[in-house]
Amino acid sequence: MNIQKDDWMDRRKIVRRNTQSSASTYVLEKLHIDLVIEILSRLSAKSIAICRCVSKQWNSLLVSQDFVESFLRSSLSRPRIWFTFRFDGKWNFFSSPQPQKFGNNLSVEATEHHMGSYENWYMKSCQSVHGFIFMSYNSKGMTDRTQVIWNPCTRQLITLPKLEPENLDFNSFFAYDPTEKQFKVLCMTVVNKRQTTSYKYQVLTLGTGPLLWRNIECPFMYRLHDKSNRGICINGVLYFIGWIKCSVMIIICFDVSSEKFSFIKIENAFIVTLINYRGKLGVYLVVYGSPRGEVWVLDDTKNDNWSKHNFVCPYSGQENSTWATGTGELVWPSSPWTQPFYVVYYNLERQSFRRVDIKGMENKVSTGKDRYDGFFTFTNHVENLMVLPLHKKTIPIQDTLTNRVMERETLTRSPLTQTAYASSYSTTRSYKSSGKRCSDRSIGEDEQDDIGEKRGDQAAERRERSTKRGKHEVH
Repeated sequence: MNIQKDDWMDRRKIVRRNTQSSASTYVLEKLHIDLVIEILSRLSAKSIAICRCVSKQWNSLLVSQDFVESFLRSSLSRPRIWFTFRFDGKWNFFSSPQPQKFGNNLSVEATEHHMGSYENWYMKSCQSVHGFIFMSYNSKGMTDRTQVIWNPCTRQLITLPKLEPENLDFNSFFAYDPTEKQFKVLCMTVVNKRQTTSYKYQVLTLGTGPLLWRNIECPFMYRLHDKSNRGICINGVLYFIGWIKCSVMIIICFDVSSEKFSFIKIENAFIVTLINYRGKLGVYLVVYGSPRGEVWVLDDTKNDNWSKHNFVCPYSGQENSTWATGTGELVWPSSPWTQPFYVVYYNLERQSFRRVDIKGMENKVSTGKDRYDGFFTFTNHVENLMVLPLHKKTIPIQDTLTNRVMERETLTRSPLTQTAYASSYSTTRSYKSSGKRCSDRSIGEDEQDDIGEKRGDQAAERRERSTKRGKHEVH
């Protein structure tokens, strides 16, 4: 009886596996490849990680350069809001959909992203650029500064090399060059603490070989603004705030491709923050002598022509957290201690407000004694399946099992074959931890196909042995 039951279960597994394989092969054979890419690129990164486990053919398609680029284009049309905050001594990372259409009583669900157990951080800066998160933080004891780049979709995590000379008094900015499709990090280290306008400029380019800092020059002197750790990259130009002559504020412009500096002078006004307003540089500032704030939008970068809009942030103290969406709304989060937590959208043209409640972070926040002690928010965050190529001598952070696995894969696989490896691995681990059924094929490794074939062979051997025993008993 047990032999017949085992044989029936083996047949069921083989039929199910063959049916899935036949269906996936049929889709790729009967539909044009461009249509398949267009359809799959509309899925989320988590769903893509699961689809990679269907078969080797699907895996090869979903890690191809064509699909990675198509997925990014589709992801740009469904941006998200990114939240980074420290609660109860630990840093937490969430993202939520950025609504394109508004209705009454709108609420969205936030998704948590795991990077590992990193406690005792003092976050100096945090930026979201083209789907990657850049963080610069001091470790416990404030004796060391670490800079990392993290892709939440693929879970690729890279620690940058130390600066020469080592100095904790520096500012870093993360930028992307859409022309060369390269990520760069710009770092400015204070050389002489008595002269805060004396900086050493260094640039690091990712994806072109070993991670090395290169020295560059800036033709003018300035002093960084206290809030200048929030830079913003728009169309291949990095913008951040500074001072000249101790009283005139300027916007420093760094061309990511040519690595050249320039600046825009803003007189008789105090710059609160910089925003990306419909693909243009926006400045939220307060004009001296005026009780109201204004938003200036740089319409002509060559002639410094600005369009000006009156605006007053309804929440005092939240001005530095003001951002903008690609459709032209200004965005800022509620106070970190507000329950429920929400985000406000303001349309400059219509002068209308919309509130969107953010759900899914309730267990990470509290109105009691344990509250936020660090908070970063970004709009227009996108999902990106790109994996930055690593040189063999470049060692990623190895604090989690996922990252240790990715380090081995980095030395043995081509960059694109690593695209959603860690994401699918984490998906499997979350399914197993929740108690749901999860087959070996959800692990996200190509070797699972070989495991399936071995199981089929083992089942066939058991049937053959059972048949021989039956014939022997008859004789």
